[in-house]
Amino acid sequence: MILCTGNPTHNTVASAVNKRFSNVDFASRATGYDLRFWEPGSEDFFRNKIKNYKVFINSSYICRYGQLTLLETVHQIWSDNNICGHIINIGSSSEYLGTENIDNSTASEFGSYSIQKRALRDRSLQLNGLNNIKTTHIIAGGLNDGKSTHKNWLDLAHIADLTEWIINHPCTIPIIGISV
Repeated sequence: MILCTGNPTHNTVASAVNKRFSNVDFASRATGYDLRFWEPGSEDFFRNKIKNYKVFINSSYICRYGQLTLLETVHQIWSDNNICGHIINIGSSSEYLGTENIDNSTASEFGSYSIQKRALRDRSLQLNGLNNIKTTHIIAGGLNDGKSTHKNWLDLAHIADLTEWIINHPCTIPIIGISV
């Protein structure tokens, strides 16, 4: 069984994963998961549910290092319960960009996004292989979410295709990049 973050009814990685896999559940506020863990009991709910899965696709950017928290939470729960699984983190090509805006101002929302995605990548690489848990970090270029300005960006189906290939590959793939 696969658990993927995100709402599959929106034009997101989750929607592409929904089309590709038949054995997938989704974690988002729309499906009863508050992955920010701001609501009482939401973290315990997630911790109990993740034990039922062998693949976790960590695809939704969640403010305040939410993706990083999910990576660490899943790894810890699976380690504590001797679950040999695979965590796939969806990063961003912005990991390689600085924290400045185009106008050279700093401390932007984009800068924080870039820093959080780099932290996710680095921690994913650190955890890969520990306690028989694979982690893969996908560095994705701009994703075509249906907005007119994104129409030439990476088709979401390519992320789902790559994810399927990684899951089924016999080798450990700690990091991989994809863009248009």
